[in-house]
Amino acid sequence: MSGTADHDTIRVLHADDDEMICDLVQDFLEQLDNQISVVTVTSPDAGLERYEDESIDCVVSDYEMPGTNGLEFLKAIREEYPNLPFILFTGKGSEEIASEALNAGADSYLQKDGTESYELLANRIRTVVGRRRSERKAKIAQDRLLALYEQTDGFYIVDNDWTVTYWNEVMEQRSGVPADEIIGEVVWDVFPEAVGTELYTAYQDAMETHEQAQFERYYEPADCWIEVHVHPVDEGLFIQSRDITDEKEQEQELQYRNEVLESFANTVSHDLRNPLNVAEGQLQLAQETGDFEHLEEVTQAHNRMRDLIDELLHFARGDDFELVEVSLEEIAQKAWATVTSEDVDLIVEDDLAFEVYGNTADRVFENLFWNAIDHGDAETIRVGALENGFYVEDDGSGIPESHRERVFESGFSTDEESPGYGLSIVQKIADLHNWNIRVTKGDSGGAQFEITNLEIEEG
Repeated sequence: MSGTADHDTIRVLHADDDEMICDLVQDFLEQLDNQISVVTVTSPDAGLERYEDESIDCVVSDYEMPGTNGLEFLKAIREEYPNLPFILFTGKGSEEIASEALNAGADSYLQKDGTESYELLANRIRTVVGRRRSERKAKIAQDRLLALYEQTDGFYIVDNDWTVTYWNEVMEQRSGVPADEIIGEVVWDVFPEAVGTELYTAYQDAMETHEQAQFERYYEPADCWIEVHVHPVDEGLFIQSRDITDEKEQEQELQYRNEVLESFANTVSHDLRNPLNVAEGQLQLAQETGDFEHLEEVTQAHNRMRDLIDELLHFARGDDFELVEVSLEEIAQKAWATVTSEDVDLIVEDDLAFEVYGNTADRVFENLFWNAIDHGDAETIRVGALENGFYVEDDGSGIPESHRERVFESGFSTDEESPGYGLSIVQKIADLHNWNIRVTKGDSGGAQFEITNLEIEEG
């Protein structure tokens, strides 16, 4: 029976064919350390029988005994109890016997040499039993840890030479490499593509500094995000990897929603500015002139703001828009009414019918018109049909070729006073419809925006 009933008491089985020596050793050990309790036998066979009935923590054996010597007793113990501490304590030893004993698995070898040897024996017993108890506790903790990791996380162990000594089932599934093919192999030989990566550097640093490391990485073979924890130990590295794909997706979804909310706020503030300016201007004219016809323009501007708010809330909630058929000329003139400028003329050269979601086309033209007026110094804006779309062209200063790839980015503007949201709103609406949009130089030298890939309705 293996183990100990009391964690403080050390139960020692002492085998020696001389009963007087047995009594002497027992007396000395128990006097030197009151935590040591000695059970004595006079033969290895009796020792094996006694061991079955006792909770023994350590075996101390003489070498020369009738029938079975100390080395044979050691081998018999090791066959049944490979982890039981064993000390060969003999008065007729030699270097050859000592070497053979240690090679056979003895924890220590001592010669009987006066009373000092008993004190040395007591110290050796405490040392080897303490070490085995610590190893047992560590093994229990490791087994519990491994059992936990087997259920949830990827877990593997490499020694100080980078040889894999443990590889759990989750790692098998995630990597596609069976345990029996990687255990005993150098991890970098199995995964040469990892050499030089962030993972490789983190492992090397942990091995050299004995400091823990933690990082996240995308593991392409398994199409998943993992959180890696590297734990340095004396034997090498314990490496835990947890699948955090769901958490990453939630994080990305939250980031996307925050970006949508920010974009929504920017869009609201930008698109409401135009009809608000119209309403304020017409109201001031009505107050100054007493002409109530200006109030009709105020009402139209308020209606436009109401439509914008409804449309933007509709978009923010992710509701489906209804496709409606619109006329290029009508939609351009309607948008122009909200941005009219006495210094700029609008010319609609062609007409065509196409489908849009709700009132979104209004915002396309409003933002393109305001861009020409505010940033292009245009005097004339032309709207016309293309083979599968339309264009909006102005005769202003145009857009430098170096800026054309960036003008649709949210927040980009060459004017420090402009928030730079107008053309990004146009891009978002184009994306909503799967339209293509590009900016080029028009015939009059200004900017020409071409929107194509429309669903043209045959008239």
